[in-house]
Amino acid sequence: MENVILFPKTIDFYEQELTRFLQLEQYGEALGLLAFLLQFPDVEANKHGQWEALQEWLQTMVPEAVFAPMDIIEEELENEEGLLRQAVAQKTSGNAEYPEQLIYMLGNGSIEQKLIAIEQLCYVEHEDVIPAIINWLKQSQLHPNIQFKALQTLKLRGEKGKVCMPKNEIEICVEIEETPLNEDEFPQVIREMLGRLNEISEVDHPDFSFFSQEAWNEFLISAYGTPLYSQLLLQEEGAVDIWASSLHAVLQEMLFGSLDQEEIMEKYGITESMKLRWKQTYAILRSFVKGMYPA
Repeated sequence: MENVILFPKTIDFYEQELTRFLQLEQYGEALGLLAFLLQFPDVEANKHGQWEALQEWLQTMVPEAVFAPMDIIEEELENEEGLLRQAVAQKTSGNAEYPEQLIYMLGNGSIEQKLIAIEQLCYVEHEDVIPAIINWLKQSQLHPNIQFKALQTLKLRGEKGKVCMPKNEIEICVEIEETPLNEDEFPQVIREMLGRLNEISEVDHPDFSFFSQEAWNEFLISAYGTPLYSQLLLQEEGAVDIWASSLHAVLQEMLFGSLDQEEIMEKYGITESMKLRWKQTYAILRSFVKGMYPA
């Protein structure tokens, strides 16, 4: 990306994300971030060389993580799902108590164990699985990511209907079949918010795209089913611009350490009558992102 500069604070953030991906052995995500960073020519030569060396090492040592065309990625995901289904079937056939062990992990395991359990329970054929997941959701104050993954599992298993559960110190009720399984299944107005941010920021801040996608997805999962999520769906006048520009402002402040609110509001066409809603939305997103990426 010619004539685009990555600021030091932006580089620091992305390198923290890169370290996190490597620690979690998320090599595909690490390669994707490296490919993104290497698009920027005006980076210190030593830093650029480090990224290239790491990219080459990952491509050599973890060739299966190298990005492939979308049709190949989709095929690999289907194969991965098939392998997981097969592995779960083998474990279940060899151990009649395996379904109960997974169900036990839901209530007693670590966050990582809970995620493993809920992922595998998607493929376990046992009459107690769906009631156990629903009962667990109803009675437990879960991490938003685990709760959302559980709802996705219920949907994938063909379950429908309303389920109520505690979240953010309130009770929420959602329809299982409406749970998005991927980004494209979120309502159009929500997808338009991130699209609007990318449209406005791509000229001055093309380095936003990776960060904005991650922050927005995590925010949606955290808000899902709450009154705040319902507010996102209201489609009030200017809602897309208000949410997009508020997220833009939060990201700019975090990545660059400076913020001109009036300039951002002008770019998105935020009028005087919309400014109160803008400030409220900005405060919500700023609080969330600060919690997600503490200094």
